[in-house]
Amino acid sequence: MKIAITGTPGVGKTTIAKLLAKEFNMKYINLNDLAKKLNAYIGYDKIMKSKIVDMKKLYKEVKKIRGDFILDGHFSHDFDVDLVIVLRCRPDILEKRLKKRYPGNRLKVKENVDAEILGVITSEVLQRKKRFFEIDVSNKKKKEIIQEIKQRMKNKKKENIIDWIEKGYEIKI
Repeated sequence: MKIAITGTPGVGKTTIAKLLAKEFNMKYINLNDLAKKLNAYIGYDKIMKSKIVDMKKLYKEVKKIRGDFILDGHFSHDFDVDLVIVLRCRPDILEKRLKKRYPGNRLKVKENVDAEILGVITSEVLQRKKRFFEIDVSNKKKKEIIQEIKQRMKNKKKENIIDWIEKGYEIKI
C-alpha cells in the first residue's frame, strides 16, 4: 500500500509519518528530503522565502519506488497513492507552532493558518477523487493519533470533513 500523509505545515506530518512507517514496517519517504537529495528545484519564492520544487522530477523518482511506503509532505497527496491521510490541527494551535518555526515571517504563518482554516489540502484531495480521511491531531498524543489512523483505515465508510469555519475560526485580515 502507498500512503500519503499530508496537511498544512506544522500539523505533525513528519512525526506521524515516521511512526506510522515503523508501525506498519513500511518505507518512509520525506518529499522535502528527496527534493534536496535530487536538487529538484526550479526557483525561489522571495516573498515566502522558500524553494520552488520541481514536481516532475519528484514524480519520476517516486514512481520508481517499489513496495509499500509512507509518503510525507504537504504535497504528497499529488502523487499516485492508495490512501491519503490529511492531518488537521486547530488554527490557534497551528498558529503558535508556526510562529516558532518561522519567526519573523508573518506572511508564511498567516498563509498556512488560512489554508488550514479553509481546508485547502482537503479540497485538493477531494478534487483528485482519492480515498482519504482526515484526522484532527489537536491536543492528541502521538499514540492516540496512530491508533485513530489504524482504526480509520479499517473503516471504509465516508468520513465527515473537518470545518474550522463552522467551529468559529475566522481568517484574519
